[in-house]
Amino acid sequence: MCRMLAYRGNDKDYLSKLATCLSKSAFKDPLSGDVHGDGWGIVGLSKDKLIHYRSAKPIFSEVDVLQSLIKSLDGEFRVIIHARLATEKKLVSQYLSHPYLETSSKSILFLAHNGSVNKNVIGDLLKIDTSLMVDSEVLAKYLIIQGIEKLNYLKDITESALNLFMLQIDRESKESHLYYYNFYKKDKIKRTEEYYKLYFYKNAVFSSSLAYTGCEKEAEVKFGELGEL
Repeated sequence: MCRMLAYRGNDKDYLSKLATCLSKSAFKDPLSGDVHGDGWGIVGLSKDKLIHYRSAKPIFSEVDVLQSLIKSLDGEFRVIIHARLATEKKLVSQYLSHPYLETSSKSILFLAHNGSVNKNVIGDLLKIDTSLMVDSEVLAKYLIIQGIEKLNYLKDITESALNLFMLQIDRESKESHLYYYNFYKKDKIKRTEEYYKLYFYKNAVFSSSLAYTGCEKEAEVKFGELGEL
């Protein structure tokens, strides 16, 4: 499980506020009481800079690092920030923190995920051994190979939620896209339905908990539909 946000724009003050709300919800989630303290990560893309930082430490213990990375961005930027709650504590590691990075001959993909999917089904499809991998990592491999447009296939093998933020960079055109996706199975989730929702405000999409730690919300993200900031 996780709390996360995605933002596109040039307002570093607003992004800083969102990051503060994320840190607060990670420290104690207002909707579930969970502590999302099993690592965090950020990817930020601007015209001349790409930052990708992942840590095994709780996001709320590295607030200065987070804010420093935000301040380093210039111009318009696209950002994903993710705070993790690991299903298995033995899998807490800097290299298992989101966003994950996958590449192909055509594109570069950064992915942050909340929820769980059946990694074994994806592994069989891709013909890879997933025994030492986490489901979000396998999910990123699927999307870089099959394409983001194949997301709907994953609904059938979702075991709780498929909340996704994806930053895709086209190698040839160098154009980038920041996507979001919200899907969950109401009969399988273990927390309240509100916990799994994503909300808009201005040029951001974020986990519902941020709306209860000081950040305003507008509309709810459409269920089961791919969107782009």
